[in-house]
Amino acid sequence: MLGKLFKYEIKATARLFLPLYLTIIIVAAINMLFLNTPDAGEKSTFIGNIAMGVSIVTYVTLIVGMLLMTLIVLVQRFHKNLLGDEGYLMFTLPVQPWCHILSKLFVSMLWTIVSGIVAFCSILLIAAKDISWPDLYNELSFAFSHMEQYFGSLGFLVGIEAILLGLFTLSSTILTIYAAIALGHLFNRYKLLASFGMYIALDIVSQILMSVFGFVFFNQYTLRLGYEFIPNASHVSGFMLISIIYTGLVTAVYFILTNYLLKKKLNLE
Repeated sequence: MLGKLFKYEIKATARLFLPLYLTIIIVAAINMLFLNTPDAGEKSTFIGNIAMGVSIVTYVTLIVGMLLMTLIVLVQRFHKNLLGDEGYLMFTLPVQPWCHILSKLFVSMLWTIVSGIVAFCSILLIAAKDISWPDLYNELSFAFSHMEQYFGSLGFLVGIEAILLGLFTLSSTILTIYAAIALGHLFNRYKLLASFGMYIALDIVSQILMSVFGFVFFNQYTLRLGYEFIPNASHVSGFMLISIIYTGLVTAVYFILTNYLLKKKLNLE
């Protein structure tokens, strides 16, 4: 059933994101053409500058709009589908609340990652003329060779840890929003305002816990090694592993909290 929820959520959100992604790529290509078109006379230059200015403003607006829409859809899909009018229908399905949460979470993470990839690719497209691809390849090869020398046999492990840390960080951020919305709906009035207040409170608590966790694990570890120690590959891997454990715990806590609120404290009034 989780797979069906995931497919439904993908279909419901794809019709919003895919046209926007295509528009961004097209506008980026137009900007690239403007930047690569030689001037041909004063009048054409003036008109071309206006057109290029409009195209650049349109591109920036689309990028900002994509980022905002990703956040808005993330909040709207959870709020409207589970805690709004559609919640009465969604919770009549033979599905546990945690399945609803996971489907929303996975799709939100997917579109967040894809939005970042689209933004990066569009920037590369605009700057394609100014990029020396052989030089870029050489620079990347040089960077990877140095990383290979630094991390050695731990390189693959550190890479996996970096990916896991990024995914856990993204999931914990989204689940913080979900938990705040669920907590806000415990109030009978001003639920959206209460959700915003709950998010601020949860974020403050998370920052305090992160500071305490960092002091206990990172500072004490640094003190044992000495203030002027140079971290090696094993230190970096250890630090990242500790960060993964902490972020994973935060993710689990917010997931359990959100699931409990939807299962035991659901308020659709």
